[in-house]
Amino acid sequence: MLSSFKLEEKSDHDEKEHLVHFIIKELFKGNFSSPIHNILSDPNAKILDVGCGSGFWLLEMAADYSSPQYFGIDNLSTFPKSTIPSNIEFSQHNLLEGLPFPDNTFEFVHIQSVGSEFTETQWETFVYQELARVLKPGGWLEICDPEIEFSNCGPTLKQLNLTVCNCLMAINVNPQMALRHHSLIKSFPIFSNVIHDKGHMQLGNYTHKIGKIGTLTMKEYSRFAYKGPIGKIMKIDPKDINSLTDKIEIECELYKPYYFYHRVCAQKAA
Repeated sequence: MLSSFKLEEKSDHDEKEHLVHFIIKELFKGNFSSPIHNILSDPNAKILDVGCGSGFWLLEMAADYSSPQYFGIDNLSTFPKSTIPSNIEFSQHNLLEGLPFPDNTFEFVHIQSVGSEFTETQWETFVYQELARVLKPGGWLEICDPEIEFSNCGPTLKQLNLTVCNCLMAINVNPQMALRHHSLIKSFPIFSNVIHDKGHMQLGNYTHKIGKIGTLTMKEYSRFAYKGPIGKIMKIDPKDINSLTDKIEIECELYKPYYFYHRVCAQKAA
């Protein structure tokens, strides 16, 4: 939930990231929503994933659509270091320092689950513009983020969720930035054909696999939060963490909390 709070082992990070990747793919029935199928068969096309993390999205895309060249950047070096397909390049870089690519380089720029990595001001004054800068005229930008304020929470998850949101707002990060992408992108003349889709993430609905996966993911993120700075703010005793995450799992089944993922696609003016 924000790089400032990420103090975890790589294996734990990879596991949670893979669960989130699965959830997003299931909610939207695919790894992308932009109309880019013509790009995916072009061997000269270049595709960028910003905040690529461990590279799950890129690895799947490169396997399913092998013609383009794929590039992934992240401020953390959690991406693979070996057995990388020849059509993928990973590099460690901070977006806020400017993307290390010339103007008009990519046919498709993808950025996912990084809404809380930047302040609202950084999104408004730099991030969208920098993503647009490296996008070719006529190319597509796609942003996917979750709402961080949840609905129908039980008491344990509600307290944790409120604390997380308050901590984010204290450092000028909007917990509901996912709700703003659509209107903000539409306000930039350089973008047109803006598409907004959202996926309903229902926790505790065990009749569907995604409900089980969502509950497992929430339990693991809660465990991570309790172990770190959030837990210290909440004065959580480490010996109580397992019982608290078990309560959250039970509450997910009883209360059926939910939230939405938002996916926004936009085309750069030709």
